[in-house]
Amino acid sequence: MEALQSLGTAMGLSMMAGINLYLTVFVTGLAINLGWVQLAPHLHNLQGLGDPLVLTVAGVMFFVEFIIDKWPYADSGWDTIHTFVRPIGGAILGLKVLGGLDPRLEIVGVLLGGSVAFTAHAAKAGTRLLVNTSPEPVTNIATSVGEDVFVLAGIWFVNAHPVLSLILVIIFVVTFWYFAPKFFRQIRASAVGILHRLGARRHGISAGTALPDRLAERAENKWLTLQEPGEQIAWAIPCFSGRMKPLGRNVRGYLIGTTASRVLFIGRKNFRMVSYAIALVGGHFTDDPGAVFHRLSVIPSAGNPMQVRVTRKFSPFLPQIMQWIRERSQPSPPASGPAETAAVR
Repeated sequence: MEALQSLGTAMGLSMMAGINLYLTVFVTGLAINLGWVQLAPHLHNLQGLGDPLVLTVAGVMFFVEFIIDKWPYADSGWDTIHTFVRPIGGAILGLKVLGGLDPRLEIVGVLLGGSVAFTAHAAKAGTRLLVNTSPEPVTNIATSVGEDVFVLAGIWFVNAHPVLSLILVIIFVVTFWYFAPKFFRQIRASAVGILHRLGARRHGISAGTALPDRLAERAENKWLTLQEPGEQIAWAIPCFSGRMKPLGRNVRGYLIGTTASRVLFIGRKNFRMVSYAIALVGGHFTDDPGAVFHRLSVIPSAGNPMQVRVTRKFSPFLPQIMQWIRERSQPSPPASGPAETAAVR
């Protein structure tokens, strides 16, 4: 039972460190220093967290993080820097807890503590990237404060219920990595969208600029399997899939218009190339300029619509593309018969 309690304490503190390392160290050390918690004999290695020097450094760093964490985009930069710091901190906490129980468990503490801290950090950093796509700052501030409150409650819960904490950490890790592919696709899309949004001034498109029509090699190979006789690419712009029922969201790929009055999406999902194509005739489109992504939906006369999200780097091409789609969505006029031809003459 003592081993399970130690493991629960180690993994619980590592998880809190993955969310906010400095707050975890500061609050845990302060509780030890002031006698708010009584450490079991096998947790004596944590006594060092209550040292005034450790408390001072952790407190100052927490104050810095508290300020930076409230600013959109700055918080994501801070999280990027701490991609290595937080897992290392979680590994050290795991080492301190389990090393006091059995020296053979030191390696276990390092490996498990670092892994749990990295998982928690990935969840936190990814969530903040998604929040940063919102143009208003209130959501960002509320999320930051909510994280701090969660860490404070989590530290208390870990000390009060270490075994239950271990169970909850295992459930969290398994659940996170089960949904990781979808989550990381969403993180990647948000990161690219934000970077292109920040560099929007560098992506100006002058009037009359030709639409791009090049594909990456994998997309090109997929296109060759979908190409109809005589069909050619009219234009192709990088984008991410939106609410596209056949493929799912946040798949990175290309929106392609062809000389056969078709639009296609070709992308890569879970290490394989995927695609979806619709005919334009009889269809229509809608567009929604957002803060980070410009959403374009092409709705066919029958079947599922195609929705894509275009970053600010390529959204200047959309007026030309929408005009191209509008022209090819109109049904072709019926051919003139002999009588009509004679009447015209």
